[in-house]
Amino acid sequence: MLKISNLCFSYEGKKILQNLSLSLRKGESAALIGASGSGKSTLFKVLTGLLALQSGSIEIEGKPLIEKQDLIAYMMQEDLLLPWRSVIRNMTLSAELGATSTPLQKLKEEAYVLLDSLGLAGSAELFPEELSGGMRQRVSLARALILNRPVLLLDEPFGSLDVVLREQIYTFLRAIQKKAKTTILMVTHDFRDALALADHVFLLRQGRIAHQWRILEEEREDPESSGRLLHEIRQALHQAENQLPTDLFAQDLLLPESNF
Repeated sequence: MLKISNLCFSYEGKKILQNLSLSLRKGESAALIGASGSGKSTLFKVLTGLLALQSGSIEIEGKPLIEKQDLIAYMMQEDLLLPWRSVIRNMTLSAELGATSTPLQKLKEEAYVLLDSLGLAGSAELFPEELSGGMRQRVSLARALILNRPVLLLDEPFGSLDVVLREQIYTFLRAIQKKAKTTILMVTHDFRDALALADHVFLLRQGRIAHQWRILEEEREDPESSGRLLHEIRQALHQAENQLPTDLFAQDLLLPESNF
C-alpha cells in the first residue's frame, strides 16, 4: 500500500532525511517517534506535497505518490478550523472544494454520524471558538476521516484528550481501520498512542530509522509484554535524544538539529 524507498531531503545544506525507507501493507498502522529535528515533520510534508520530493521514491498502491496524492487524508497537529464556519460546514468544505465526489447532502449525513461517534453530538452548529481544545482536535480528526481515503496521516492526534477519551478514540479508530482497511501513519510523542494503535513503531534519528519494533496484538493486550515494550522504546528514544554512542546508533551521523 505505502512504500517509501531511500527518501532523502536537504534544507539549506542540512540533511534532514537520509535514505529513509519503510513500507506498510493495506490496513497496517505505524507510529513515528523521535526527538525534535529527527525528520518526522519533513516526512509528512513530503507525503502531503507540502515539500517537493528531492530524492528517493514514494509509492501508494504501486504507483508514484504524485499520481495517488488524492488517496491521502491528513490530520495536522494544528486543527486549522475556519473560525467563520460551523463545525458541520468545516467538515463539508471538502465537497464544496471538489476534494471528494460525495454529494454535499450525503457528506453532511456522514458528518453527523462521525461527530456522534466521537462524542460530539450536538456540536455540529457550534463555531470553533465555542469548542474546547479536545473538541477541536476531535473535529479535526472527523474532518480527515470523512474523506474516506485509504491512507491516513495523523500528526500528534490525541494531545488534548484525557485518558478516558483517548481510550474511546483508540477503540473507534481500530474499528474504522478494521472495517475500511485504512493504512495509518502517525507521529506521536506519547507511547500510549503507539502501543494502542500501531503495528509498527519506527524510531527516527537524524533523518533515518534507527530502530523499529513490530507490535503483535497479544503483546498489546498483555500488561507484562506491553510494559516491556514501553520500557524498551523509552530507553531507545532516550539514547537517541542524547545521541549516546551505543551500538544501536553507531552508524548514525550526528547532524545539527532542524525544525524540519
